[in-house]
Amino acid sequence: MRLIACLFAVLTSLAAAELDTAPLEAWLAKQGSVRTLEADFIQERTLPALRKPVSTPGTFSMQRPGKMRWELGKPVKTLAVSDGTTMTLVDVTKKRANRVGANSSRAKPFTLLADGALNGDLAGFKKTFDLVESRVTNGIYQLTARPRNPKLRDKVQWVFLDIDPKTQLLRAMEIRLDDKSSIRTIFSNSKINTKLPADRFTADLTGYSVR
Repeated sequence: MRLIACLFAVLTSLAAAELDTAPLEAWLAKQGSVRTLEADFIQERTLPALRKPVSTPGTFSMQRPGKMRWELGKPVKTLAVSDGTTMTLVDVTKKRANRVGANSSRAKPFTLLADGALNGDLAGFKKTFDLVESRVTNGIYQLTARPRNPKLRDKVQWVFLDIDPKTQLLRAMEIRLDDKSSIRTIFSNSKINTKLPADRFTADLTGYSVR
């Protein structure tokens, strides 16, 4: 048992030594100047029962503090929009909507990289995530992390970030869920600090069943 414990300690220390946070810190520092962000994305959903991921296009908008909007599908089939206090989850096809707290477990998959984690420094990021491993692949910095909140970790077990060190843009984010499924979001056409419409972070629920 002591030998196993010693080996585990050595491996842990080696992993920690190989964790390069410099690209992460540079990216976090850049976030301090970001007030709004718009991007297109492709979301790849992987399920144990499926051989190939299900790919769906969408758009993402963010405005600080705390506002964000995810539109999934073209035309939109699913919408998640937050005004910073309340997250509204909308099933456009079924004309149903649920309102939940922006910090609730149902909202967290959409708000993992909200203001709390991206307050401009590594210390703030570490309050939300445990850093596990980093590597550089084809010039892209890749970080493996885990949510620190135990309740959130029960649902979201792993988080993977792909950051471009040259542009300081998030290229992709993947979350690994407790049911062995994963959601990988690949971003493109990112626009920083553009003026967003006043109604971007609201949802027209006329004709919807809301609870």
